[in-house]
Amino acid sequence: MNKKAMWAEALISLAFIGVFFVLNLVLPDRKFSEQENRNLQTLPEFSFKSLFEGDYTSKFESYTTDQFTFRDEWITLKAASELALGKKENNDVHLCENGTLIKGYERPEDSKLDDNMSALNTLVSNVDAEVYFALIPDKSYLYASMLPANAPNDSEKDVIDYCYGQSNATNVDMYSALDGHKDEYIFYRTDHHWTSLGAYYGLTALAESMGLPCPALDSYTDRHVVSEEFYGTTWSSSGFSWVKPDSMEIFVNAPEALKVTSYPEGSPVDGKLYDFSYLEKKDKYSMFMGGNCPLHEIVTGAEGKPSLLIIRDSYTDSLIPFLLEDYSEIHVLDLRYYRASLKAYIEQYDFDQVLVCYSVSNFSTDANIFLLGL
Repeated sequence: MNKKAMWAEALISLAFIGVFFVLNLVLPDRKFSEQENRNLQTLPEFSFKSLFEGDYTSKFESYTTDQFTFRDEWITLKAASELALGKKENNDVHLCENGTLIKGYERPEDSKLDDNMSALNTLVSNVDAEVYFALIPDKSYLYASMLPANAPNDSEKDVIDYCYGQSNATNVDMYSALDGHKDEYIFYRTDHHWTSLGAYYGLTALAESMGLPCPALDSYTDRHVVSEEFYGTTWSSSGFSWVKPDSMEIFVNAPEALKVTSYPEGSPVDGKLYDFSYLEKKDKYSMFMGGNCPLHEIVTGAEGKPSLLIIRDSYTDSLIPFLLEDYSEIHVLDLRYYRASLKAYIEQYDFDQVLVCYSVSNFSTDANIFLLGL
């Protein structure tokens, strides 16, 4: 390479770096990524204490990554380049047959599971209500055969068996109910959640354990598609932006007598079984119950039926509509945001049944499970 070519290459590289340096300086920071459906790291406040503790440098590194100009486009470009090289994986997400996106599962240390199970068993001993425990396997186990042979992916079924072996609650066999129908559309291809059909099969497992009636699938005459343009969080982080979207459906219309009260910030507001405004947004799954919230209180209008408290993750939001005819009241509590005593709350409302329902992945990673025992 002659000197002119070397200088040209150097100038082009400097110009490229300079343009992006200026853009990163002048463009405003984004607080939220619609595509990734998460809050982005904003510029951290400097202090010598945070610097010496390493907190500042960690947050600043996240800040430079999250706020990089054209971040979403770079993620897609990286995924396309990986695919061109024959690698159907990006950001730990695997592009599998039929455009199914799967992220492998990493089992936590047994001590983490032991602590969570100890908290669950403390809950069982603290309350008079019957406590049910349901762990939901997701695509990483049910569709493990789609993954490359060398893809990191621990067995969620082993974790379910390990936890159920320690449980003093009544265990719900979600795995068998879902595994028997895994050839059906029970998980979104672009998201980690189960579909409404998957939630129905979850209902069949609950019905068997909790003694509930279970309507036949074809009895849901109100079943209909509400969106055919759903892109989930797995799609958002994968960069495989060309994958076709999922469809979303509901099986149960909101009864006229239904009353939902939500507590997003401590004070009661009118809630919704379905917030259809989310269908106009990226985060369409939050149509169910309006997304994450510390507490919902649902009065169903089904008089004379028992009451239920659900300790939830987001999987339960699409399950709740199937339970409305079986309970007079259903309260839904999220330990990530609710900080009062769970034992006191259960005693206050004297629930007949308590359901602790999590996906295996969330039960493995949620740092708030210990609150079950308080």
